[in-house]
Amino acid sequence: MTRRTVYVCLGLILALTGIILAQRSTPYLVQGPTWELKSVFPQEISPGRHRQVPHGEIERLSWEGWDLVSVTPYVYQNDERGPDGQKQVVTQVYPAYFFKRPRPAK
Repeated sequence: MTRRTVYVCLGLILALTGIILAQRSTPYLVQGPTWELKSVFPQEISPGRHRQVPHGEIERLSWEGWDLVSVTPYVYQNDERGPDGQKQVVTQVYPAYFFKRPRPAK
């Protein structure tokens, strides 16, 4: 082996050692806020039938300090209707709501 190869190998070993040591110590230095998570889903009132989340419940959660993070479609309900072979497809979407808030300090 040449000197150049030895120096390159030693440099790589030192660099990898520094990266490994930095990764082991970093999580203890940086601590962000911890979050409480809450999800609200549409209610199933009978098999195959759902009810939207009441608007009052969403307002109540916002008054309690919950921040709305995401609204996603949770239930797609398709109904096919129509006489004489002509069918109209009606799609209803029931959304689910996802909230977060900082966890209170103990």
